Parts: sequence; C-alpha cells; structure tokens
Amino acid sequence: MTAKTNTLAGQLRHFARSVDIVDDEIFDRVRGLIVRYVRTELDAEYFELMREETLGGEPVLKMFWSSDDREHSAPVRTREGGYTNPLTLAFGSDRPLWIVGVDKKSLRDAPALIDEWSGCELPSPYRPSSDQSIRTVVVLPLRRRRVLGIYYFESCSHLGITDVAKVELAMLAEALAILLELYDVNRSQSRMTASAIADLQDNLESAKFPRLAKPHFFIASSVRADMRVMTVIDEVLDDFSDRIEFTDWRRMAQSGNISTQIAKEVTRSRFGICYLSEPTPEGSYLDNPNVVFEAGMLHARTGSNESGDGGEPTGWIPIRELDSPPAPFDFAAERTVQVPRRSDGSVNEDRLRDDLRTRVGTLLGEA
Repeated sequence: MTAKTNTLAGQLRHFARSVDIVDDEIFDRVRGLIVRYVRTELDAEYFELMREETLGGEPVLKMFWSSDDREHSAPVRTREGGYTNPLTLAFGSDRPLWIVGVDKKSLRDAPALIDEWSGCELPSPYRPSSDQSIRTVVVLPLRRRRVLGIYYFESCSHLGITDVAKVELAMLAEALAILLELYDVNRSQSRMTASAIADLQDNLESAKFPRLAKPHFFIASSVRADMRVMTVIDEVLDDFSDRIEFTDWRRMAQSGNISTQIAKEVTRSRFGICYLSEPTPEGSYLDNPNVVFEAGMLHARTGSNESGDGGEPTGWIPIRELDSPPAPFDFAAERTVQVPRRSDGSVNEDRLRDDLRTRVGTLLGEA
C-alpha cells in the first residue's frame, strides 16, 4: 500500500477510480464510512454533500446526503449577485475554504470569519447546520469537468489547517466527485433504460408480429351439409396439417354454450371455410342462416385488417352449391368455390379437392 492510499481518502479515491457503477446502495455505504471517519478523526459534528440543481431557472445547492439527512437548499447567488453564504462561495468560485472565527471563537459568536485555505472574503453570517458551538467549517468543491457540488463538515473544535489535512481532504473531494459523476451516469442510464422498456412494452402491446404457432382454420357448416363435401374439406385440411390447425364446429365437444364457443374459435382464427349450403326437401339448396352468420363473423375478422397479424395473410373460403339462390351481397366479392357435381348429382370429389387445395394454398401464401 502506497502513502497515497494509506488513508481513507486515498483508498476511497482508488475505489472511485476502479468502479464503473455507483447506485444508491454504494453511495449510502460510502456515506457511512465518511461520516464515521470525519467524526473520529476531525471531531466533526455534521457532514454534508450538496449538489447543484436548478430551481425556478436559478442554480441552487441542495443537500444530497448528510450525516442526519435534513432536507434543505440554498440559492447560489443573491439578487444583488453576491454569494448567499460561504458554501455557495466555495461552489461558485471553485475554491476550498477553511473557515474559523477570529480569536478561535465559535462561528456564531466571532466578530468576523476567516478563510485560512484560500484567503477568500467570506459572506456573513454563517449559520451552522447543527445546534452545537461550531468552531471550524471546511468546504471543498467537487469538480470533474465542472463543479458538481460541494462537501463540507462542521467541527466543534478549532482545527488548525495543515498541508497534510489539505492533501487528505482534497483527495476526499476528488473521490466524492468521481462517485457523484458515476452516480449521475448510472441514474441517467437507469432512467433511459426504464423509458426504453416502457416504449418497448407499448410497442409490443400495439404491434402485431407474425405468429410462430400454426395459423388456425375454422370450419362452419350446416348439420345437414352433404357429408361427401365435408369429407373432402377434412381431407384437404389434413394434407396441410403440418402448416395449419383447424377446428370443425361439429367436433366441438366442450360443455357450455355452443354459440359462445364458436364465437371464441372464430375470434382466434385467421382463416375459415364455410360450406354455406344445405339441401331442401325439394332437392335444391339454401344457405343455412347460422353458417351465414358465422361467415359474416369470419368476413369481419379477416377483412378488418388486410395485413392480418404482423403482415401475414388472412381470409376465408365460401363453398356453395351451384343450385342455390344468389349469394348474400356482403360475400359476393369473395371467390366462391362451387361444389362440382356430376349429372347424377354426385360430388366430383377429385375436382372439389383440387379446387379447395388450390384455394387453401393461396390463403397460406403459396405460389
């Protein structure tokens, strides 16, 4: 250990030069060390670190931490332009002060105050922070690229100034200035990090990103729907099972309100297939009202945002019988898959399968 570090101030300066992050906990621990040191070695009654702040557009010195945490502040300048007290003088002039009273009297009772360090003419009076009979006040500016604040201590003893004391207290000022600057940097980074996290949260909550899970299809049909058509739909979707998942309302077995369950499934679906037609007793076809309603939900769900979730495609496929009334107006623009039937009325399953596979592939973005 060198002579320069064989003191509290020297060791604290070495510590300050070695660390990167200073937070509230570190500064509190440093405060405890310094307060104990100045009380033991310098008979200090009170110790305080003040930092520059702005109040009403004017610079003030405000208590940052002290030996008893009494909140207070002082303007740096009077209205006439002078310094308001010796503390602000040390800050504004960037000069250390060693203040004692004439005839070694307490600062309250002395007819005049003397600065034994820099020889400054002191503004008066000086009002000690403690109620004790203070005889010495030592004030040092905390300078880095600029003066950040000051530290000072009050002692009930009349302390004679020495070169050893000046070196030690100057090293303590340097260490505190470094720590204060690191503390400010850490606080600024913490605020920016908190702000960035808040912005990120807002962006994540408002943004829509591509889903990593398989897109969901909802299949709507009448209970009287042609089972050969429904079989082809299931087979085609099974062919795409490595890329999609699907729910056929006929296979929903949960207890509870089926309409609520269907609405929930439609809401979470990006794609849909609606086989609208059902046979009539006369042998023709009509659109089932429930399926039309579910198709309307899918139409609104997939058409409200053309880019879907995170720019991914959305859409639904209407399937209708050729022998049906005109399509509902809202669906007229959709490319409807007409069920291909042979002359005997049977479903041309191969052709339906090809048509449907092409439409599903188009929805999924295949060329």
